[in-house]
Amino acid sequence: MKTSNKWIVSDAGSMPVAAVAARTLRKRLGVVWTILPRACSSAGDPEQVHQLRVATRRALAALKAFNELLPTKRRAWFEKHLRRLRRAAGEARDLDVLTTRLAHDLDCSLGSADREPIVSIGGRTARSRLVAMLSRQRVVSRQPIRDRYERLLEADWTKRTERLLERLERQPPSGKQDTFAAYARRRFRPIVSHFFAAADRRMRTADDLHAFRIEGKKIRYILEIFATVFPERVRSRVYVALEQLQETLGDFTDHAAAADRFRRWSREDAAFAHREVLERLRRHEQRQANRARKDFAKWWDGDRRLSLRRTFDRTLRHRSA
Repeated sequence: MKTSNKWIVSDAGSMPVAAVAARTLRKRLGVVWTILPRACSSAGDPEQVHQLRVATRRALAALKAFNELLPTKRRAWFEKHLRRLRRAAGEARDLDVLTTRLAHDLDCSLGSADREPIVSIGGRTARSRLVAMLSRQRVVSRQPIRDRYERLLEADWTKRTERLLERLERQPPSGKQDTFAAYARRRFRPIVSHFFAAADRRMRTADDLHAFRIEGKKIRYILEIFATVFPERVRSRVYVALEQLQETLGDFTDHAAAADRFRRWSREDAAFAHREVLERLRRHEQRQANRARKDFAKWWDGDRRLSLRRTFDRTLRHRSA
């Protein structure tokens, strides 16, 4: 499981759960705090914004995994501010993805269903103006991240992290608390059940598919924490399947988000001169989203869902025996 090994703090199921929880949370919250100032730069690497978004999700997953061991108010403070950071980074990331794609791919054809080159939608001048508009919005999109960083500096993120973890690090003797393995099995079962309840729902709308993709991310990031539940060979297979789910759904969500953004822009007064171009781009992105949705439906069939569910069930049942 090369992709996630660096996030596994401990594979030792016999360790006290408090010790693993403290190490995991310190690492994941620390990564957020390290990446955050880098993501604030208007001219910085877009990858830093992407990594900030991922880091906030991983930190939230750790808080959820160990929620019953943490003081409620202090945990809630981090959850609130991590969600706000994630939303700020999400807007910036969406603009990064769309700007990069338009700048590099507008010379490509629309695909088999529409042979007109994208560059012909309004011509090269219109394309350049759209990319320039997006680039300006990308710069503006970093401001909410900077605002959040400044507020967290004032709130003393580092000191709050220490307070959050102080109870875990003043742990009782190991005989008076769960081992990590016992805690992981108990805590992971309801999380797995929640994921498959979401997987079995009918996904009719773009919001349904996006929500399911988020559930897939949550369980993948928690799987990294509770790695001790799975033999390495099994968890590698499960992790790969969850990554494929993210990638397959990611194409759909990227195109659906772009279509929605073009729709909203086309309705703004400032976009009057580009309204026809924006509408044609919206239709193109919607077609691409529809194709990606069909591809996902073919891939995420009943057999694949059942196989993944059985792997989770067998492992949790066997490791509990």
